[in-house]
Amino acid sequence: MGEEVYKLTKKQVIRRNKIHAAMTAQMKENGTYKEPFIDISERYIAMWEVSMMLEDDIQKRGVQIMTEKGPKKNDSVAMLTNMNKQMLICLEKLGLSVSTVKNELGGDI
Repeated sequence: MGEEVYKLTKKQVIRRNKIHAAMTAQMKENGTYKEPFIDISERYIAMWEVSMMLEDDIQKRGVQIMTEKGPKKNDSVAMLTNMNKQMLICLEKLGLSVSTVKNELGGDI
Protein backbone atom coordinates (compact mmCIF):
# COMPACT_ATOMS: atom_id res chain seq x y z
CA MET A 1 0.00 0.00 0.00
CA GLY A 2 1.82 3.13 -1.21
CA GLU A 3 1.28 6.23 0.85
CA GLU A 4 1.02 9.60 -0.84
CA VAL A 5 3.67 12.04 0.31
CA TYR A 6 2.51 15.64 0.58
CA LYS A 7 4.59 18.16 -1.29
CA LEU A 8 4.21 21.89 -0.99
CA THR A 9 3.16 23.66 -4.17
CA LYS A 10 5.54 26.17 -5.75
CA LYS A 11 3.28 28.96 -4.51
CA GLN A 12 3.42 27.56 -0.95
CA VAL A 13 7.22 27.25 -1.10
CA ILE A 14 7.51 30.89 -2.20
CA ARG A 15 5.13 31.95 0.56
CA ARG A 16 7.03 29.89 3.16
CA ASN A 17 10.32 31.42 2.09
CA LYS A 18 8.87 34.94 2.30
CA ILE A 19 7.51 34.23 5.78
CA HIS A 20 10.85 32.83 6.92
CA ALA A 21 12.74 35.81 5.47
CA ALA A 22 10.36 38.29 7.14
CA MET A 23 10.70 36.48 10.48
CA THR A 24 14.49 36.44 10.19
CA ALA A 25 14.61 40.14 9.30
CA GLN A 26 12.39 41.06 12.23
CA MET A 27 14.45 38.88 14.61
CA LYS A 28 17.67 40.55 13.45
CA GLU A 29 16.05 43.94 13.93
CA ASN A 30 14.90 42.94 17.44
CA GLY A 31 18.29 41.43 18.33
CA THR A 32 16.79 37.97 18.81
CA TYR A 33 18.43 36.25 15.84
CA LYS A 34 20.34 33.76 18.00
CA GLU A 35 19.74 30.39 19.61
CA PRO A 36 17.32 29.25 20.94
CA PHE A 37 15.19 31.75 19.01
CA ILE A 38 16.45 30.53 15.64
CA ASP A 39 15.33 27.01 16.57
CA ILE A 40 11.88 28.29 17.56
CA SER A 41 11.58 30.08 14.22
CA GLU A 42 12.52 26.88 12.37
CA ARG A 43 9.87 25.00 14.36
CA TYR A 44 7.35 27.68 13.39
CA ILE A 45 8.13 27.12 9.72
CA ALA A 46 7.79 23.35 10.16
CA MET A 47 4.40 23.88 11.83
CA TRP A 48 3.40 26.20 9.00
CA GLU A 49 4.14 23.40 6.53
CA VAL A 50 2.06 20.94 8.56
CA SER A 51 -0.79 23.45 8.69
CA MET A 52 -0.71 23.60 4.88
CA MET A 53 -1.06 19.80 4.81
CA LEU A 54 -3.99 19.93 7.23
CA GLU A 55 -5.71 22.66 5.22
CA ASP A 56 -5.25 20.59 2.06
CA ASP A 57 -6.77 17.54 3.77
CA ILE A 58 -9.76 19.58 4.94
CA GLN A 59 -10.27 20.99 1.43
CA LYS A 60 -10.07 17.51 -0.12
CA ARG A 61 -12.13 15.55 2.41
CA GLY A 62 -14.25 18.23 4.09
CA VAL A 63 -14.95 18.79 7.76
CA GLN A 64 -16.72 15.45 7.99
CA ILE A 65 -15.56 12.17 6.53
CA MET A 66 -17.43 8.95 5.90
CA THR A 67 -16.26 5.85 7.72
CA GLU A 68 -17.59 2.30 7.84
CA LYS A 69 -19.60 3.38 10.89
CA GLY A 70 -20.96 6.53 9.26
CA PRO A 71 -19.96 10.19 9.23
CA LYS A 72 -17.17 11.31 11.54
CA LYS A 73 -15.53 14.67 12.05
CA ASN A 74 -12.27 15.13 10.18
CA ASP A 75 -9.49 15.13 12.81
CA SER A 76 -7.54 17.59 10.66
CA VAL A 77 -9.92 20.38 11.74
CA ALA A 78 -9.03 20.07 15.43
CA MET A 79 -5.38 19.47 14.62
CA LEU A 80 -5.27 22.65 12.51
CA THR A 81 -6.80 24.67 15.35
CA ASN A 82 -4.19 23.34 17.77
CA MET A 83 -1.40 23.94 15.27
CA ASN A 84 -2.47 27.56 14.80
CA LYS A 85 -2.45 28.09 18.58
CA GLN A 86 1.07 26.68 18.82
CA MET A 87 2.24 28.85 15.95
CA LEU A 88 0.92 31.96 17.67
CA ILE A 89 2.73 30.93 20.86
CA CYS A 90 5.97 30.60 18.86
CA LEU A 91 5.54 34.10 17.44
CA GLU A 92 4.89 35.43 20.94
CA LYS A 93 8.00 33.70 22.33
CA LEU A 94 10.03 35.18 19.50
CA GLY A 95 8.66 38.62 20.22
CA LEU A 96 7.47 38.92 16.64
CA SER A 97 4.55 41.10 15.71
CA VAL A 98 2.10 39.49 13.33
CA SER A 99 1.07 42.91 12.01
CA THR A 100 4.67 43.83 11.12
CA VAL A 101 5.31 40.55 9.33
CA LYS A 102 1.87 40.73 7.70
CA ASN A 103 2.56 44.22 6.34
CA GLU A 104 5.91 43.16 4.92
CA LEU A 105 4.34 40.19 3.11
CA GLY A 106 1.04 41.77 2.16
CA GLY A 107 -0.90 38.82 3.57
CA ASP A 108 -1.41 36.54 6.53
CA ILE A 109 1.34 34.48 8.07
